[in-house]
Amino acid sequence: MRVFVTGATGLVGRALVPELIRHGHDVVGLARTIASRSMLHAMRAVACSGQGADVELLSDALSGVHAIVHLATGIPANEAAVEDEWPRKREVIVGMLANLLEASERSGVRTVIFPGFYGVYGDHGDEWVTEETPLAPDKASRPFAEAEELLLRSTEARRSIGVILRLGMVYAADALHTRGLLYGLRRGQIAIRGDGRMYWPQLHVEDAAQAIRLALERSPAGEIFNICDNEPVRQSELYRHLAAWAGGPPLPSDTGPLSPYLGSLNLSSLSLSVRMSNRKAKAKLGFKPRYPTYREGYRAIIEEWKREGTD
Repeated sequence: MRVFVTGATGLVGRALVPELIRHGHDVVGLARTIASRSMLHAMRAVACSGQGADVELLSDALSGVHAIVHLATGIPANEAAVEDEWPRKREVIVGMLANLLEASERSGVRTVIFPGFYGVYGDHGDEWVTEETPLAPDKASRPFAEAEELLLRSTEARRSIGVILRLGMVYAADALHTRGLLYGLRRGQIAIRGDGRMYWPQLHVEDAAQAIRLALERSPAGEIFNICDNEPVRQSELYRHLAAWAGGPPLPSDTGPLSPYLGSLNLSSLSLSVRMSNRKAKAKLGFKPRYPTYREGYRAIIEEWKREGTD
């Protein structure tokens, strides 16, 4: 399968490209800077230069492509290859998807995967959240809900085979927010927010890539899947464990902001409790997290950093 990927040099994209190539797929990545073009070549992907706003260019780029993954969320803020810190914009999340759908109709590409964001659910306390749970997006997550609606309408009209993945809180060894969080916890500079009882659905970046690949290969039209590990964790428990594993001091309780350490992570989502279930993805996609809980995932990252002498 030949797959066109936007956001291919972002956090999830950098894991997805090698995941697809390892499983025999070819990748065409949208390169929005010169540096991202070079990174795509280094990852053995084909680079297509552009900003995703030109439908004609996108139509040409989709020639010979079988499926699309829309991961891009931000507008280039610099000439860097990595997209992680580019500011999120509706015109990219929703507008670029609309352009991709128009271009896909012209070029005959049917399968479109949209990996979205668990924040569209809003706060649900201790209740389990499934794909049937009503959405309550806030201002930050509303563009993701709009993009979902756009893709579902296209699928209902039989113009596309759309699949929506609502990703949990993605973490990775090379993610700035993961590094910042562990750095702050190790030095006792991050506190538990309020009572710390909110549930956060965790997802290692490699498992995010696995889920996207499975959605591409199975293409269940019009389906929505929650993608997270097997055990949503309360913020207080997560932080205490991470601090201990990283060699940090016991944590105080505080309501102070976490933004100095979390980069461009959507801070409004940190106040949400989303006890998300991945049961449907496991049953219908065959999703099996390599890192079943945050314990295996974060411990692997911390151990890797210790071996490398990363501070």
